[in-house]
Amino acid sequence: MSSNNNNAQQVHPAQNDDVETATMESNSKEVHHKKSMKRLCYVALLVLLLSMVVLLFTTTIFHVHTPKFLIRSMTIDELSTKSSKNNAIVMKFEAEIGIKNTNFGKFEFEKASVGFFYRGAHVALVEGDGFVGEGKVKARSTKKIQFTGEIRTRNNSILVDDNDIISGFLTLTGKAKLSGTVHLLKLIKRKRSSEMNCTVTINLYEKVVQDINCK
Repeated sequence: MSSNNNNAQQVHPAQNDDVETATMESNSKEVHHKKSMKRLCYVALLVLLLSMVVLLFTTTIFHVHTPKFLIRSMTIDELSTKSSKNNAIVMKFEAEIGIKNTNFGKFEFEKASVGFFYRGAHVALVEGDGFVGEGKVKARSTKKIQFTGEIRTRNNSILVDDNDIISGFLTLTGKAKLSGTVHLLKLIKRKRSSEMNCTVTINLYEKVVQDINCK
């Protein structure tokens, strides 16, 4: 009887050791699993942040916008109308053109000329159409260009409609196409063309520009 009791007492420590070992291994696996999950979460978070940064750059800094080309202002220096069989207008004016570049890189543009139209017919300027020489616009800035001109509709065989003279309002359309290249960080170059389409409403009675609307 004594011998059997001793054997039973000797078995218990071994079983306890096995249980402790199994528990430690289980805890170790659980800790390792938690660490692996944390690493995966960190990697997923990092990938998400990088994706957001790339998306932000592609939609803002690296997104190339077409510069805007428009008539900013026009001032009439002289205006005279003749109501006869050949209605004619003589107008001298000063105009300011703007090239607005909203990109994060400069815009280098080529030569261009601004033409004026009355009821779809081209109205020649005595001094030639508004001429824009080649140049560049800095990043996120606007370049302003001034020029003077003189319109004589009679010399271009264009008659002013009686209704326009009677109403006292004349509408001219300024059109032009400006082509150039947008440069981003000296790595990206994109060709862009901007078209001017501005209507200028002139008050014939007060001899002033009533409104300028650019699309």
